[in-house]
Amino acid sequence: MKIGLILASNIWFSPYLSIYTNILDNNKVDYTIISWNRDGRDKPIGYQYDELLEGPARFNSYRRYARFVKKVIQHEKIDRLILFGPQEAILLSDLLIRYKKKYIVDYRDLSIEQKIGFKQIYSLILKNSYANIISSPGFKKCLPKNEYLISHNFNIDIVKKTLDLEEKKDYNINNKIDILTIGGIRDYSSNIEIVKALANSSDFKCRFVGKGNASEKIESYCKENNIKNVYFQGYYPKEEEPIHIKESTFMNIFYPRIITHDTAMSNRFYNSLIYKKPMIVTKNTTQGDYAEKYKVGVVLDDCHNLKNKLLNFLETDFSEYAKNCNKLLSLFLEDEKEFVNKIEEFIS
Repeated sequence: MKIGLILASNIWFSPYLSIYTNILDNNKVDYTIISWNRDGRDKPIGYQYDELLEGPARFNSYRRYARFVKKVIQHEKIDRLILFGPQEAILLSDLLIRYKKKYIVDYRDLSIEQKIGFKQIYSLILKNSYANIISSPGFKKCLPKNEYLISHNFNIDIVKKTLDLEEKKDYNINNKIDILTIGGIRDYSSNIEIVKALANSSDFKCRFVGKGNASEKIESYCKENNIKNVYFQGYYPKEEEPIHIKESTFMNIFYPRIITHDTAMSNRFYNSLIYKKPMIVTKNTTQGDYAEKYKVGVVLDDCHNLKNKLLNFLETDFSEYAKNCNKLLSLFLEDEKEFVNKIEEFIS
């Protein structure tokens, strides 16, 4: 049996891919990765479509990628499919008819399936799949009524190891309180709110580590306004991510109030829990609701009086905070066990 993993984006931007490849490797199952190397910076892994893009992909770009995927599937004689993202699932819908109950849909962002016309196609795709995987319970509000399993954006082994570790004793406060925004930097308005609230404060610094269409605009704003306590680093190897996180005090997950952000759970959310770095997160969102219930971060409507809110959180008991992080991670591990069992059933 050969499994095809179809990813309509850069592997660099898709850490959840490794959740599946780890399961397949552990079960010694043959697989092929088909991805879209949109910025030309991915290492050569599997089959890569190399149409370079600046900004978001257009529909015709997705169609060209879909043709590429079909050729690879035929050439490799792939038996079963795992599809990441609704765009390609919809564009491969004619192919999926032949793979009824032999494909899995993995869903991690709202996209074109929310538009009239595509909704009906996607609903049929979900109905005929072997399993439908979502990365956040918030997505159930926006998807057709169906059975969904949750696969969280973390490495199971790392989480288990975290739960077994003897906890460090306190929050990381050195010369300055370090606010880290790491990974894809795509939101300008919410990040600028954070920057403005902490600009040139002697007690705080902000770091933006990663890349995205908002990073240059944020950096330009800081230069134009002579803001000295904000630092930028672009692309970084994924293996260096823990180093950056461990140096931080808080992780910034403050997003604007739009449905895509309200329902999703980000990589930063999990890293905040794993590395015991309190999150800064938006109120009345899926992530914000978890943070508020389990007291694992600062939950905001806006950035008014942000300095005091952060300082007040650092006055709370660290050991209690760490226990709350582990409670939430343990809950997510139960979801992950059910997910892994389903994948192993699919490949058996």
